[in-house]
Amino acid sequence: MSDLQRDSVPVTEGPVRSAARPRWRAALSRLRDRALRLRERAYATPLGRLGVKIVVAVLGALVIAIGVVLLPLPGPGWLIILGGLALLAMEFAWARRLLHFTRARLVRWTLLVREGSWLVRIVSVGGLLLVVGGALLLSLRILA
Repeated sequence: MSDLQRDSVPVTEGPVRSAARPRWRAALSRLRDRALRLRERAYATPLGRLGVKIVVAVLGALVIAIGVVLLPLPGPGWLIILGGLALLAMEFAWARRLLHFTRARLVRWTLLVREGSWLVRIVSVGGLLLVVGGALLLSLRILA
């Protein structure tokens, strides 16, 4: 190899990473594609569609039940409930409508608090603190 050819070959140190997409995103994309293919195969028969609906209903109800149990405790109870509702919304139209309604109310409340007067903000945060404090007090009383 001549000096000219050696100088034109790029030298890299360490592992070469793709600038296009991180590894975890590629793995997540493969997992999603695999899950969608599995779902398509299950939807190929009426019994498969019923099975998917039953599995989604049981998982969604279980996640919602866990969220309800976590409501009095400090933590993401409402977020878990919304996650369970999102699971149910994958298969059921009523859950999809309820999820859209809940999102719209949440956005409306967030805008009210964000763009409202200081009195609205103070009352909102104070009410939230009262609810969390009451739930914490009740949960401590139940645990004691």
